[in-house]
Amino acid sequence: MRLMSRLRDERGITLMEVLSAATVGFVVLAGVFGLLESSVRLNTGVLAKTDSMQRGRIGMDKLTQQLRSQVCLDLDNPAILPGATDTSVTFYADFSTADAARPPEKRTVKFDPATNNISALIYKTAVAKPTPGDYPALSAPTTSDLVFEHAGLSKDEFGATVPFLTYYAYETVGVTPHPEPTLLLPAPLDATEAARVARIDIQFVAFPTGSNDVKNAVNMTDQISVRHADPNLPAFDPACV
Repeated sequence: MRLMSRLRDERGITLMEVLSAATVGFVVLAGVFGLLESSVRLNTGVLAKTDSMQRGRIGMDKLTQQLRSQVCLDLDNPAILPGATDTSVTFYADFSTADAARPPEKRTVKFDPATNNISALIYKTAVAKPTPGDYPALSAPTTSDLVFEHAGLSKDEFGATVPFLTYYAYETVGVTPHPEPTLLLPAPLDATEAARVARIDIQFVAFPTGSNDVKNAVNMTDQISVRHADPNLPAFDPACV
């Protein structure tokens, strides 16, 4: 009798208990999967942002290296050619080394809004002391170099588009020149304005590789000073001497 009573008291798990346990398990699993998804998404964003920053720095270094290599072609032809715009500038550059002297190159650095690429068109000549006519036409570069792909234009705090290239000259108030190139030159530049350029600001947006992910894009900004602009001279405008 005692054995039969003990068997009646040893009841199993009811259906309600099974459903309750399953519900709790699903809630826990949902929380774990949500946390995992959030971690993966966060990690992907960090990687994309890092990729944008690394690519942007490399691209900006290439741009500034080329623009800082500006040289006057001769006493009558300054470094920057007329016609520079907010997306393109053509200039003479010297990439000679201590071991190998070579003629200056003519280069065009440009941002193409149709492809979102930044490239450099290179025009070479074999003439040791070239004149402007010794270079190929602008429509027929010797070679080209893709400086940066998947770029965009920056926005200011008001949402207005910031130009890829901005040009500044030394500002003159009355008869007293100021040794800071803060006078904005409106593009496109004519011959007189091109000869006055003392500083070029560069701004663009670097997107992650192969995407237009605005959230993880990085704004890149830098500026270069024109090599033949000397603020120590009595006349601060650049001079080819």
